[in-house]
Amino acid sequence: MSDTFNNLINATETLDEEEIINNLKIILTQGTNIEISSTDVIKTLLQINRNEILKLSTEIIAEWAKTAYNRKNLTNESIINCLMSLLDNNDVDIVFNSIRALGNICYENEEACNLVDKIGINNILMILKNDDKRNDQSLTTKVSGLLLNLISLHDGLSRTVLKNEIVPVLEKLMIKYFETFEDNQMLLTFLLTILSNLLDYFDEQNVIFSEKLCQLVVDIFKKSTNPEISVICLEIFHGQSEKDEIKALLAKEGVCELLFELIKKYKHQVNDEESRSVLKMACDLIVIILTGDDCMYMLYNNGEGQVYCNMITWLDSDDSDLLSTGILAIGNFARRDIHCIQMVKNGISKKLISLLSQYNSSTGTSDIKIQHALLSTLKNLVIPHQNKEQILQEGLIDVIYPMIKIDQYLVVFKLLGTFRMVIDGQESAALDLISRVDFLERLVYWCYNSDHLGVRGEVPRLLAWLIKNCHSFKPFEKFVFVKDTVRCVVEMIASNHSVMQNEAFYAIKLLFIGCCSSTNNVESSDTLIEKLIEEVINADIGKHLNFVINKYGEKMDQHSVDNLVALLEQILSFKSATKHLKSANISKVIEKMSLNPNIQNASDKFHKITTVLNE
Repeated sequence: MSDTFNNLINATETLDEEEIINNLKIILTQGTNIEISSTDVIKTLLQINRNEILKLSTEIIAEWAKTAYNRKNLTNESIINCLMSLLDNNDVDIVFNSIRALGNICYENEEACNLVDKIGINNILMILKNDDKRNDQSLTTKVSGLLLNLISLHDGLSRTVLKNEIVPVLEKLMIKYFETFEDNQMLLTFLLTILSNLLDYFDEQNVIFSEKLCQLVVDIFKKSTNPEISVICLEIFHGQSEKDEIKALLAKEGVCELLFELIKKYKHQVNDEESRSVLKMACDLIVIILTGDDCMYMLYNNGEGQVYCNMITWLDSDDSDLLSTGILAIGNFARRDIHCIQMVKNGISKKLISLLSQYNSSTGTSDIKIQHALLSTLKNLVIPHQNKEQILQEGLIDVIYPMIKIDQYLVVFKLLGTFRMVIDGQESAALDLISRVDFLERLVYWCYNSDHLGVRGEVPRLLAWLIKNCHSFKPFEKFVFVKDTVRCVVEMIASNHSVMQNEAFYAIKLLFIGCCSSTNNVESSDTLIEKLIEEVINADIGKHLNFVINKYGEKMDQHSVDNLVALLEQILSFKSATKHLKSANISKVIEKMSLNPNIQNASDKFHKITTVLNE
């Protein structure tokens, strides 16, 4: 073979075209397993203006470029420039071979892709655009593969092709070859993968992923039995599924139902990381689609929707991803009270509580995901007032209470929200929980030892709701003596959320009223009310009231104004507390309240408060 190659070199030096053709044919016949150390002969061959030589030369280059060693040596600006120029040749075989050569040279070769970008890819794109002028799709398939190689390694080329309006071209080609789907699956795979890779740049380049284009991908997804094509379609859907119009189209076109059937068909073949990743993506897509309100309502269909029924079956799955997806999907369906009420009547909450009892002390990663999903869904189900009593009777508190030992704060956040929702208006449940010292201590621990902002915000709200809903002053005797419980509620006064401010005003007001009304002995020598006053002063209630009145006093709603005034009345009934408020300069900022029209309903009380503060 080396003799033949040397003969080729000699022939090119003398420009003996017949000898060149003869040696090129011998190389192709005997094999192309040659390591190219010098590219001079190739450059010469590509400059010869004879189609037969160009055809044979480009075919050989394509073969030589299959090895990493030759690919590196062929990464030459002059060679790539010649090959790119040949894409304009009238001989289809030369164009085809040139595309093959470029594709093999650029395979996993960023340097070669940079050279293509430098030279420009207009003639590559033109081949795609001129597809309708050809009777054979092989050239379109080959150039699509080349384009895919290029954009996979070069961000700049992805932007360039988008600027050259490649998306309408891809759409036109997919529509055309969809009609002969079975014969053109490789081409469609290339086109879909190009589209998938370009989607990351759509927003940046102001390109729209239209519903028409999405519908086309859906049609391909429905028709295909090719797993590779199905996965690419899935990636496209997943990447665009945050858009409401895309979610709605996917829901309407039955993508969730199809995904369920595909998972059912292939789940037993999920045995490695790659296949597991695809399964998770399919599951995620179902959940994401259901985050759309219209999608959720359509697919629930009064509890008879196929997707809803399918998700219920996954509650019995032994696959953690399918189980968590089923739970999260049910949670998304449970965003309407009417759905929640129907689900609880049909035993869904009981099923979920039973499931949670199997996971309420687990610490494994997959188990934590299931805990999070179960708590999210149960929290939604207990929101309607009609559901609370039944879910409590089904044992929710007993099942979630052991979870207070958990330190996984994403789960803790959902746990706190579930506790808070289920005690709303449920006196006995609230009284039970607020009477448990270990529970109060754990809440305080989470409040001051978590870096999760949601947890730190939920703890004081839960404490405030316990105070409000227990309808008893008796547990206050324990509450104020648990370290930092009062402080936790007091600090919520300075929240930037008006709802939380109001909850803090009301809860602290109730603590004052309750502690003043208590006639029982307490563990310390101080009276209960003195302990409360000590706690609110230590929590610097004056500073927090100064902040909230100064920032929000002029625009507080009626409920907040009324509860703040009532709280100030309680505090100012005690000398030490009054002294504390005066030292916090409440008298200066309180004047802002006079500008709030909602203060008129409590003008007499407000006047007395300002008088005391200014004494």
